[in-house]
Amino acid sequence: MEREEAPLAGAAWWAPEAPHRERLGSRRLALALSASVLILVVLHAAVSVGTHSSHVVHVVLRGLYLFPIIAGALWFGLAGGLLTAVGVSASYLAHILVSWRGQTMENVNQFAMIGVYLAFGGVSGLLVRARERQRALRIAEERLAERTALIEGIAGLVAALGFRDDYTRQHCERVSELAVAIGSRFDMSAERLEALRLAALTHDIGKIGVPDDILYKPEALSQTERARIERHPHIASEILSRIHGARDIAEIVLCHHECPDGSGYPRGLRAEQIPLEAHILRVADVYSALTDVRTYRPALRHGQALDLMAEWGQGKLDEESLRALRSLGAADLTDQKSILESEANHARHER
Repeated sequence: MEREEAPLAGAAWWAPEAPHRERLGSRRLALALSASVLILVVLHAAVSVGTHSSHVVHVVLRGLYLFPIIAGALWFGLAGGLLTAVGVSASYLAHILVSWRGQTMENVNQFAMIGVYLAFGGVSGLLVRARERQRALRIAEERLAERTALIEGIAGLVAALGFRDDYTRQHCERVSELAVAIGSRFDMSAERLEALRLAALTHDIGKIGVPDDILYKPEALSQTERARIERHPHIASEILSRIHGARDIAEIVLCHHECPDGSGYPRGLRAEQIPLEAHILRVADVYSALTDVRTYRPALRHGQALDLMAEWGQGKLDEESLRALRSLGAADLTDQKSILESEANHARHER
């Protein structure tokens, strides 16, 4: 299942103009490389070969060919270094055959220089490749360290939420399992699914800032109390944004109560402005809430919850995410335990 969705703030994967910029930059570098070789070829051809001073100039120009080869390796790696070396060698060979024909001793040095160009291109490219591999390894280690710190930070938040309200912690865990199951129906990378899972685990962390007498009030909430409740996505986003590497997760959590028709909170975003992860999280959150026992109503059965959500689908819930939820069979639902517990709670309530 594929769809276009709103970008997450600061998300690296959302950069549709980046490939075009990279291609344009590569073409410019290739043109600069070709131009530098052409300039050296023209200079080489323009200098006479009859005097000692001109011979010195030729030797200097011969050495200058190494610089485009180095640039090719730095800009385009091993292939760039080798291709530039081949181009330089071909240009220099043409110069030898035209300007130095019949000068055997000098030709030996010149042909040896062609070997140097080719070897230099290969060695330069290999050194650049080794450097890039070391750099990639270092970046991977840094990302792993950041991810570990992020997960540890979120685990601490979830633990803190559990000490204050174990029911909400369990609800967040169920929502995270269901959100990942729904997200797997979309063409999402493993990194995005992991961000969705972590966002679901912490989506209600902002309720730490809501007084218990409002959070557990069995009666209808006043307008002021409702406003306090509706601040919890913003509070959660503020908490998460202080964890290094959690910016995208904070954005998902901030948007998880937004509705496609713009009637949600806290910012009243519309469908195209809401990240796909937030749409999925909202559907998972609503389903889990409907199938859980609450102080103000009994739990709904699995089918009842889906039917009620279908009625809300027009404008209140993302239809593609809702279809993905419906496509999950009982065996596929990773929060199957939640369904069974809700069914048992429902049966006990009826008795």
